[in-house]
Amino acid sequence: MKILVIADIHGNAEALRAVLKKDGDADRTIFLGDAVLPGPQANETIELMKGMPQGINILGNHDYELLDSSMLLLDGWPPHWLAYSKWIREHLDPAGYDYVKTFHPEGEFEEDGIRMLLRHGFLPGGVRHLVPDTPDEKFIELANGSSCKYVLFGHSHIQFRRMVNGQEFINPGSVGQNRCGRNAACYGLIEDGIFRHCQISYDNQGWLDAIDRIPPLQEFPDFLQRQKDGMITGFGIGDHEPWARFSQEGYW
Repeated sequence: MKILVIADIHGNAEALRAVLKKDGDADRTIFLGDAVLPGPQANETIELMKGMPQGINILGNHDYELLDSSMLLLDGWPPHWLAYSKWIREHLDPAGYDYVKTFHPEGEFEEDGIRMLLRHGFLPGGVRHLVPDTPDEKFIELANGSSCKYVLFGHSHIQFRRMVNGQEFINPGSVGQNRCGRNAACYGLIEDGIFRHCQISYDNQGWLDAIDRIPPLQEFPDFLQRQKDGMITGFGIGDHEPWARFSQEGYW
């Protein structure tokens, strides 16, 4: 049994296409949340996801924002991010919304006889991102009393694994928005019960062209350029801590 483990696509169809070209022959897929927001290729991403091997899709924080018709979850966002997200929401095909509505809340699931806890990785309040040097107690908080041997999560966009209290916490990295200065899509594979991290480089020109075609972002040229620079350099939200440090330490 070969299981594809992916997270944090963020509307990057070019990256997902590269992953599926390499390992789309998997038997099953585990997706750990954040499908299209905020990214310029929402409809293309959804179509590719529909073609993935069947499996389990988990809701991430941006998926909840996408499905929040009241848009209260976007309250307080800076105007440039709000304009970006509103455009994506308005241009996502209704079938895309229907697809995301099929995603599951976080919880315990079984794949290939392995009981595992699947979480997106967002912890409200305090530490928002679990990274390689996060204190053990935050990983215990993520486990939330589960006794599963494996806890798979995303959200921080860093490939790593940690053993805490006999549980292995595994982040496959981000497919669509690398933050450690690597121009690659990151993901994982479980084969015969053994997990391994994977990466693949891809041509991001299609993503760059797509974000240039979003009219409201023309009103925020500095923000638009930061988004493009982040994609080109592999520092998706800027070259700053803690991701700059983890990049220097060799993380993906």
